[in-house]
Amino acid sequence: MTLNKIRELCLHETFEWQAEKTPDATAIVCGEHWLTYAELDRKSNQLARLLRDHGIGTGKFVAVYFDRSELPIIAVLACHKSGAAYVPIDPIHPGERIRYIASELGISACLTESGLAPNALRYFPDAQVVVVDAEAAEVSRRSDLPLDPAESGISPADPAYVIYTSGTTGRPKGVIVEHRAVTWYVQAFNDVCATSAMDRVYQGFSLSFDGSVEEIWMAFSNGSTLVVPTKEAPRFGDDLGRYLNAHGKHSARGLRRIRSAG
Repeated sequence: MTLNKIRELCLHETFEWQAEKTPDATAIVCGEHWLTYAELDRKSNQLARLLRDHGIGTGKFVAVYFDRSELPIIAVLACHKSGAAYVPIDPIHPGERIRYIASELGISACLTESGLAPNALRYFPDAQVVVVDAEAAEVSRRSDLPLDPAESGISPADPAYVIYTSGTTGRPKGVIVEHRAVTWYVQAFNDVCATSAMDRVYQGFSLSFDGSVEEIWMAFSNGSTLVVPTKEAPRFGDDLGRYLNAHGKHSARGLRRIRSAG
């Protein structure tokens, strides 16, 4: 398959194609941790299978509720692979907003981490809450092989994610985005200024903004490394410039493989 076929795929199929092509390339770096494309693929396969075991698949909405780390990226891929659409929930958002989103969409599951689990249980009382880091052993018992397309039943016309507007002029409004809308965008972007396996892409936007989708798939469609800042990483000014410069020069040497499941 060539890069020109990206627009005919679902997003996770784009990632799987890249993982098969460059399995040993570094897919994601967060702080001192890193994963290759093959490792990230396997971890997201296992989490996708856990979602499927909970009855979560095509037509379902899954909240992705994490602080900055590699975990929400694994969760996003797992949602795509399971057939579900992910709904990014920023921990800094007010509880009223989160409850409104959960109620309007009928969130079926919430993927989260230990530090946010108490809030997740309050905000998503009717959803299956999966605490990814705490349930690492349970996740790791699943097969790490890709799901057969017949298992998920997903197509490029199905929803990939839902992002809500700010709500500054009223109730926040959800925008449902299909897989094919992103893959066509990725194809057009790559026709103009594709990255390469030598590049690092900074994942600076919150997942609650569409800019994050561009960052993630700019990297994953080209075998680039996605650099996810830690929660403590600088966000502005000279400090951010120094951070980007330092992380642009790092190699996988001296970093540690990510051991967390998901």
